[in-house]
Amino acid sequence: MQYQTIAEAYRDLEQVTGRLALTDRLAELLAGTPAGLLPVVCYLCQGLIAPEFAGVDLGLAEKLAVRAVGTATGTDSGQVTVLVREIGDLGQAAEQLLTATAAGRPAALTVTTVVDTLHQIAAAQGQGSQGRKLDLLAGLLAQATPLEARYLLRLVTRGLRLGIGTPTILDALAQVHAGGRAKRPALERGYNICCDLGRVAAALVEGGLAAVEQ
Repeated sequence: MQYQTIAEAYRDLEQVTGRLALTDRLAELLAGTPAGLLPVVCYLCQGLIAPEFAGVDLGLAEKLAVRAVGTATGTDSGQVTVLVREIGDLGQAAEQLLTATAAGRPAALTVTTVVDTLHQIAAAQGQGSQGRKLDLLAGLLAQATPLEARYLLRLVTRGLRLGIGTPTILDALAQVHAGGRAKRPALERGYNICCDLGRVAAALVEGGLAAVEQ
């Protein structure tokens, strides 16, 4: 599954208003997601790459992300900082720079590549770790389309701002995999017990509502 598909859904969710419209667009994304990737996509919609209790921290300050944008676009970090101040959003600044330098770049990043690389960024510790994080993020951005870059950077700096919360994701999961939104309470109960949206999603697609309830 391409990360561009996620980025396009994020873009649409940003533009949509109203809970039902948000749920329908999210349901469209989840319906097109392979079962094996559903837990990961649910985490991504929460702005995470793992359940919150797992404490996975990317350890990426905005200054480092700015340097990664500069490296990936061949732009001086100072110029990137100025553009971020003007626009007010690092993701949109990167999108603008990549539109100027890589507008025709085909969508090649997969969801698996993005999430695996973000886990490597989180795991980088100790001496030289900041340089490793910088290289990994810059490497992702060097392959990203402008739209993908916008949301990659918002994800790593914890500023996704999609206007959806976990209840909306549960609604969409119920709509696609449980026969309708009326089944959401069973999913919500499972989530409240395990606090792991990916685990709920995996149980649902593997064994239906009975598996979630168990």
